[in-house]
Amino acid sequence: MGMMLPKPVLTSLNERCGNGIFRVGSACVNGYRENMEDAHIAYMKPNWGFFGVFDGHVNDHCSMYLEEEWARVMDNIKLPITDERMKELALEVDKKYMDNNPQGGSTGTFFIAEHDSTEGAVSLQVGNVGDSRVLVCRDGACVSMTEDHKPTNPGERRRILSCGGTVENARVNGSLALSRAFGDADYKRFDGDQLNQQVIALPDVTRIKLEQNKGNYAVLACDGVFEGEFSNEEVITFVNEQMKTETDTAVISYRVCEEAIRRGSKDNISCMIVQFCPAGDFADAPRHEFVPGPLAATTHTGFMKAYWAMANKGGVSAGRCLELRYDFLVGLSELDDELQAELQLFGEGPPASSSGAERTAWFENVVNQLRGQPAAPGDSRNSLVSQLQQRGISINAFLDAMRAADQDLDDN
Repeated sequence: MGMMLPKPVLTSLNERCGNGIFRVGSACVNGYRENMEDAHIAYMKPNWGFFGVFDGHVNDHCSMYLEEEWARVMDNIKLPITDERMKELALEVDKKYMDNNPQGGSTGTFFIAEHDSTEGAVSLQVGNVGDSRVLVCRDGACVSMTEDHKPTNPGERRRILSCGGTVENARVNGSLALSRAFGDADYKRFDGDQLNQQVIALPDVTRIKLEQNKGNYAVLACDGVFEGEFSNEEVITFVNEQMKTETDTAVISYRVCEEAIRRGSKDNISCMIVQFCPAGDFADAPRHEFVPGPLAATTHTGFMKAYWAMANKGGVSAGRCLELRYDFLVGLSELDDELQAELQLFGEGPPASSSGAERTAWFENVVNQLRGQPAAPGDSRNSLVSQLQQRGISINAFLDAMRAADQDLDDN
């Protein structure tokens, strides 16, 4: 699991896409983890699509590999395929990874959705390796399409023990909380037998048929969504409630991630919602959106490292990240104490006359000072950060003093 951050990084990487039969919104959030290790795929053709969420562990090597490799597989596939063929494909993907780059591991939950225009329906063929999940909302009710592969499951436990492993503290050899995964070379012998291993990449496969354009949808999510007190049924109920007032499923996906954290999740969190209807407004929307989360009132090195890493994953510079965050803050009609403290990190803000690259460069100087580096030559900004540094006061000490002062006022 690794060390936990003192506060979650709530920066979100949102995505919207679709075509004539699918409308897809997704979000991934770092949360309390030191590194973001999830990946996902939304691969669409005119009459079918492939969608998946991959939850990496140890690092993001395997999850990122799965995103790319499953796209390559779909480029060469001829549908329909049998359930056995889907299982074979998963094992082939795992073997290729193990042969070439056995670093880390990942869950994988995914489905092929085929459209039947004569019936006005879409058929899902769901594969699952590990403990990420696919949930379907059919006629407003939750249908769970996957079961978690855990070492304590009787069949999984028997296989692990027969292969010389142990199950301790509900983990394989006291370490891995999954009994099936892509990668994870430490639990697999390189002897050619992919099914006689402590940990295997064989998916369970299930099927369901749904009516098109009837409000049915599927949720693909990593276990971070469910790690706290957030059951399958509660997730679908939550999404249904959100859909009453919000049409953007990327926003709803983010709210699922945020709610999971509120309910106790300490993991990376990814959520994808696939609606079985035309993309509509998503067809022309920018596919990727970077939404910076709040800067914690702390100079915790791990938090800041994770914060900048999410910006990098979103293809956004650190300066541009803070610029977007600042613009969000000044656009709010009301600010609570925590948001006011965050806004004060920017002092008086950038010069009103600045724009474009010049304005972003101003925020790069804020980044430098947050990292303990001097401002660029000629920087004339009058920010709270620079004033504190001139007095030898850390940002963290200042914010602690502010909170103490607020508490004194409340006590009086």
